[in-house]
Amino acid sequence: MMYEFKTALIDAMAKAAYDESIKLGVGVTLAIADSGGALLYLQRFPNAILPSIEIAQNKAYTAAVLRMSTAQFGTIAQPGESAFGINVTAPKLVIFGGGFPLVKQGQTVGGIGISGASVEEDEQIAQAVLRVFENHIVDAQTL
Repeated sequence: MMYEFKTALIDAMAKAAYDESIKLGVGVTLAIADSGGALLYLQRFPNAILPSIEIAQNKAYTAAVLRMSTAQFGTIAQPGESAFGINVTAPKLVIFGGGFPLVKQGQTVGGIGISGASVEEDEQIAQAVLRVFENHIVDAQTL
């Protein structure tokens, strides 16, 4: 069964990303994907660089379909590791931080991607979004 992302949850996640980006003084783009990596939500906040639009979407896609963070995936995509070169074969896959899977009751139900600042800032903003998602109360019909 597909997880149903309620508008109120998406709005709260976007607000968390916006608030954290303002706190850090950076412009970013937030992307939210479903479990198959399809884009559900995209918001480019003020001053986010244009490439962040595509990169955020690809981070959300990577995290959702691979069911791991993009930073985690990046470690196995390094020279000498098991997935080295994968980003050349599948250029939509991102091998640096800022993308995280969204997990409810042990199931990956989607992914988020933050792009536009440094990797460390992208990840800090993503953590604020994840806290909102993880604290969201899910009723039995939504999963």
